[in-house]
Amino acid sequence: MKQRFLRTALSAAVLASTGLVVASMATTGAASAASTTKVNFVYDFPGPDMELIPIVVGQDQGFFKAAGLDVNTLFPASTSSTSAMLATGAGDVGFITTSDMADAIQAKVPLLSVANYSMSNNWTMFAKPGSMLTAADIKGKRVFSWGDTWTNTMLGFVLKHFGLTSKQITVVTASDDTPLLMDGKIDYDTSTTNYAVPAIEGADNGKQPVMFTGSQIGVPNIPIWNYAVTKSYAAKNPATIKAFLSATLAATKWAIANPKAAVADFVKMYPKSGYTPAYSTTGWALTIPLLTNPAGKFFVETSSQWATLDQGLLATGQIKSAPAPTSYYTNAFDPAQ
Repeated sequence: MKQRFLRTALSAAVLASTGLVVASMATTGAASAASTTKVNFVYDFPGPDMELIPIVVGQDQGFFKAAGLDVNTLFPASTSSTSAMLATGAGDVGFITTSDMADAIQAKVPLLSVANYSMSNNWTMFAKPGSMLTAADIKGKRVFSWGDTWTNTMLGFVLKHFGLTSKQITVVTASDDTPLLMDGKIDYDTSTTNYAVPAIEGADNGKQPVMFTGSQIGVPNIPIWNYAVTKSYAAKNPATIKAFLSATLAATKWAIANPKAAVADFVKMYPKSGYTPAYSTTGWALTIPLLTNPAGKFFVETSSQWATLDQGLLATGQIKSAPAPTSYYTNAFDPAQ
């Protein structure tokens, strides 16, 4: 399982750099007509995985082409590069975590969230299949963390929920979580269901892990991932952003209605992604419920989600001050609004 949530480390040197290494691993084929608008979409990780399916479907099924767009997917050289690529103009629309979005704003990167990708929080604490541990047993235990803004924030909520301090657990970081869990070297894994469940099932003959999430562990139900642009790009390209989101929404709905075909599109476009079709199938199935809110809405953002996130970031010392929630986002480009 790949590292999903590594902290965006934005320094002045990174933001000033024009030498970012970018791997373009998907294109729409032939040269675009003069009337087609090119959009460079920057993913949040150096390689593709099943959360990229809406973009893949938009490319493969012609939703972007129908909207007059030539969307090219770019992969950052590292997990810390997506926001910097947007800031330097190497990318137009980015895919990042909401906590990394807040981190970038603290670093004075002029980002603007234009839509939620996920609409809920599926971050979870996992015990290995068959474990008798409960969430309340966390005191004194070994807990895995990727060391990123999202995990740090969620663990802060967990510790507060159980009346503990960070000194009362042992945080373990490594390049992979599943082997540590299966070998008994950690007591609890932390990740999201759509990434951890297929990984653990694949490592233990389809057996599901024991899972603790939401109110069980005191974490708020707020979105994890979003689509973002720079404020200057938003000001100059409003029609392009709206067309991108409209086509992405159509592709997302198609991928929900046709999950097998959507995964097949992903496997066809990225046959060397490193993920098995079974992993991507399970991962996408677990992603689908996250894409709408209780009212069945896609994309829509709220001030409440950003205010709640800021509370956690402040409590864990990851940001020094919280801007107005409305400074993070706009729903102006949401095709459903």
